[in-house]
Amino acid sequence: MSLYVIVAVRKEAGSGHIAYVRWGQAVRGVPGWISEPTTAAASEVIELIKDGAEVETAISVDGLTVASRAVRVLVDTGGREHLASVPVPSSTLHTLFDLPEF
Repeated sequence: MSLYVIVAVRKEAGSGHIAYVRWGQAVRGVPGWISEPTTAAASEVIELIKDGAEVETAISVDGLTVASRAVRVLVDTGGREHLASVPVPSSTLHTLFDLPEF
């Protein structure tokens, strides 16, 4: 299964939903990237999650990239799909909305 890591986001001006991400492909527990982070539309991320890819957020701590929460697809009452962080017991893990914006 492929692992993709989101390191930054761009939000829609009106709704605040994630519109674009900066992400790259990685291997869990191995430093570095399989593919360096690039910009992708949220719709591309949503399709890969629906196809079974693992997607997580990551932040930089003291120069190291640290994985945080898994990312999931939420559907609103209007049927529109959005990216969201999976709930976890600890509130110390960063969500999509804690990531830097580009």
